[in-house]
Amino acid sequence: MNKITIIIGAAAAVIAASAVGYTYYMTHPSVECTTDSFSFKVPRGFKADDNEYIQDTYGQMYKYGFGGDIIITEMDSNQTPRAFAESIGEDDAERKKIDGTPLECYNIENNTKHEKDNVYLTGTDNHFLVMETDSSFINGLLGDMAMKNIVKTVKYTSDYRLADLPDEYDNEYFHISTGVKYSFSDFERKEEGVLAGQTIRYRESDDKDKDYYPVLSIGVLDSADAEKNAENYDKRYESKINDPEHYHSVVRDKQELFGYEAEHVHFEHFDDYKAPPVTQVYDMKSFIKDGHTYYVNMTYIKDRDEADIQEMLDCISIK
Repeated sequence: MNKITIIIGAAAAVIAASAVGYTYYMTHPSVECTTDSFSFKVPRGFKADDNEYIQDTYGQMYKYGFGGDIIITEMDSNQTPRAFAESIGEDDAERKKIDGTPLECYNIENNTKHEKDNVYLTGTDNHFLVMETDSSFINGLLGDMAMKNIVKTVKYTSDYRLADLPDEYDNEYFHISTGVKYSFSDFERKEEGVLAGQTIRYRESDDKDKDYYPVLSIGVLDSADAEKNAENYDKRYESKINDPEHYHSVVRDKQELFGYEAEHVHFEHFDDYKAPPVTQVYDMKSFIKDGHTYYVNMTYIKDRDEADIQEMLDCISIK
């Protein structure tokens, strides 16, 4: 009997030691990895998926445990880490701040009929490293332990710093002075005839709903054709007034902009996909000056962003 007990005890000890060793192998970060803006370590038990489609679509994916996988993606957002964490996942997801990490870090757990996943988010200066795995029992436990350890190894390696962003922009057509609240950037894509263009939005919003809106774009076209400009605004008006299912409060008139008489189109769209629903406002103005067409396009949420839009306009002076 004692012999059997000893054998069982020895077997249990071996199993326990193996389990401890396997858990350490799957959760202790030791292999250096990088993205464009971060370095971090993953456990030696992780196996990188080299599928190009997965890499292009999701970022880095690692297999672990019993068929589990963890996706690690670099993301950008003009939000604070707290606001970005609030914008990820279901509205009723459980969110908590994680202490003891080099960069600000949050955990978001979705456990509804729509979402069952576990997310860790860490980052700084509008750049974020986001890790996600499923919430199945065994893999969920291993994945959570691994991600808790991985976020402790994350380092920000980019030269980009919000504090280094200029708050003054100048060209021969207009000047922008944003201060520290807003930032400006070149148009991602310039259409033919655009001589200059800048987009203004929040530099780092602490409001989860102000990541994309409000936004203001100012551009200058190599054209002084007032008649054609007015026709373009007429066409915009007609396209919206004839689509009442999607647009309402459609207006076509002339208004003042920077002291100049400007063509103007205004329309609104009710977005009931958001909770709570919101009304998106689109306001477009343009005028002719010194052989060029200046235009300003503004998009914002009604009854929320009007003051922000006015502040953005106040950042601009025409030469």
